Amino acid sequence: MPSGPAIPLAIKLALLLRRKTATEGQVSSVRVLADGTAQEPDGKPAMTYQVMNDLLNGVKSNPRVSQLQGLARTFQCPAAFLLPGYTGLTSLSVYEEHQDAREALRLIHDLGATGAAELLEAARAIRLRHGRSDLTVPEIPEPMPEVSASPRPGRRRRLSLSEAAERAVSDLEGT
Repeated sequence: MPSGPAIPLAIKLALLLRRKTATEGQVSSVRVLADGTAQEPDGKPAMTYQVMNDLLNGVKSNPRVSQLQGLARTFQCPAAFLLPGYTGLTSLSVYEEHQDAREALRLIHDLGATGAAELLEAARAIRLRHGRSDLTVPEIPEPMPEVSASPRPGRRRRLSLSEAAERAVSDLEGT
């Protein structure tokens, strides 16, 4: 197992949900997220919306493999990122998306630390040649969300008739 900080699945999902919201411009409902876990567009989801909600809220933290694959589909991320100990979303995405990156790693697998160091130096030189002066790329492209007791806010409490009337009066008066 790779060594990395122990980031709970609910925190990883909160990060991915924030990225999805930023990309799409709107917050997806738990039902839409659960429906996105299906292998085919109109197929059966890999999990129910209740299971999705439990995973997002940290009630459940050990989904089945099929559910992990479904989460990866709905959040468009490598499934390995959702496993314990894996925190390198950027590197896992590159590995999954680019055949040449996998080939480069295969070519140095038997060269040991020296080969890895040479590949790293070559990658830094390539970044500089392409005008990227920042030689440190974060493991996760966005800051991790804050750990809170409840990662997702619940529904607002329904107001009583008198509370609703008071709120309506204050809204009309502008106070």
